Amino acid sequence: RKPMTEPQGRCPSGSMTIKGCPNRSCGGHAGCGVIEIQYVMGGGTQKSYHTNPGKPFGSTSRTAYIPDNEDGRKLLKRLKYAWLRGLTFEVGTSLTTGRDNTIVWASIHHKTVLHGGAHGFPDAGYFFNCNDELDALNVPKADQL
Repeated sequence: RKPMTEPQGRCPSGSMTIKGCPNRSCGGHAGCGVIEIQYVMGGGTQKSYHTNPGKPFGSTSRTAYIPDNEDGRKLLKRLKYAWLRGLTFEVGTSLTTGRDNTIVWASIHHKTVLHGGAHGFPDAGYFFNCNDELDALNVPKADQL
C-alpha cells in the first residue's frame, strides 16, 4: 500500500491485471470485445484497518469483465483508481458462504460472468449503477483521471 493523502479503503494488498480479449463479447455488447480484469490477493493477518486485526484471512482471486467500448474504457479508469486506493475488496463475512475473515467484494459491483445470470451481461443498468457506486466513494469521473 502506498502512502496517500486521500482516504483509503480496507482492501488487502494484491494485484489487478487487465487484458483485452477482442474475440470475446459480453451479452448485449456484441462485436466490441471484452476487457478482463483479474484481481489476486494473498492471505495474511488482518491489519489495524481491517475488521478483526490480528486474525488470519485466506487468499483469493476474482475475474471480472466489462465491454471494450467507450463506456467500458471510462469505467476501467475509475475501477483502477478505486483499486489503487483499496476500495474494491475488504476482509469481512462472505454473503455467499457466511464465512468470517475472508476477502469479499466491497461496495463496487463487478460482472463476473460474460453471459446471463445475476452476475453477468446483459444488464442495461450496469454502467449507471457501477458509476453511481464509484461516485458515492468519491472516485473522480474518467475525464478527470
